[in-house]
Amino acid sequence: MTQADEDHADGAGRASIVTGSRVTLQIEDSVLRMVAKPVPEEMFGSDVLRRLVEEMWMCMIEAGGVGIAAPQVGISWRLFIASARDHLPSTVFVNPEVEFFGAADVAGEEGCLSIPGWRSGKVPRHEKVRVRYRDMDGAARTASYEGIAARIVQHEFDHLNGRLFIDLDDSPDADDPPRRRSRMAIAEMEARIGGGASSEA
Repeated sequence: MTQADEDHADGAGRASIVTGSRVTLQIEDSVLRMVAKPVPEEMFGSDVLRRLVEEMWMCMIEAGGVGIAAPQVGISWRLFIASARDHLPSTVFVNPEVEFFGAADVAGEEGCLSIPGWRSGKVPRHEKVRVRYRDMDGAARTASYEGIAARIVQHEFDHLNGRLFIDLDDSPDADDPPRRRSRMAIAEMEARIGGGASSEA
C-alpha cells in the first residue's frame, strides 16, 4: 500500500521496480498470486529474517509506501511490515492471524506498490481488525486497529493469501489494464501448475 493512500485518508523477464538490494514484484509475477507459507521456526531471531525485513523497509520507504508484504519482494512467507505516521507505528507482522469486526462495507481508496500508478476509491474493508502475530524474535503479540490502520493491515494481509486490492474493487470497470494483467498472470501460473502435475503423473 502507498503513502498516497494514507495522505488521501487524512485528507519475457520479471517486471519489477528496482529499490535497494531487492525489487518490488509487479502484478504479472505469479508469486503475488500464491498463498504464502509460514515463516519457519528456525528463522526467528536469525540474521536471515532481519536482513529480509531491513530490505523490505528500504523497498517500502524508497517506493513511498506505508506497507509491503514479503511476497512483493519475491519471498513467499507470511510476513508484512507497515508504518503510517500517527495511524500505525512501524511494525513487523510475522505469521499474522487477523480477526475482522463488522461488515466489509467501508469503501476507501487504495493503491499498491505492485501496481504502480493505479488507484481505486471503491475497495471495501472492515472498519476494525485484531491481529495476532509474532515479532522477529518470535514473541507473541496482539494489536487492534481501526480506520486507515485497519485498511493497511487488511491490504497487506491479502498479499499473504494471493489477493490484490483490484480483486475487491467493486467499480464498474472490470476490464481495466491491471485486471487483464492479473488474469494473464493467474492463467500462466495455473498452466505451469497443471503442466507440472501432468508430468509427474
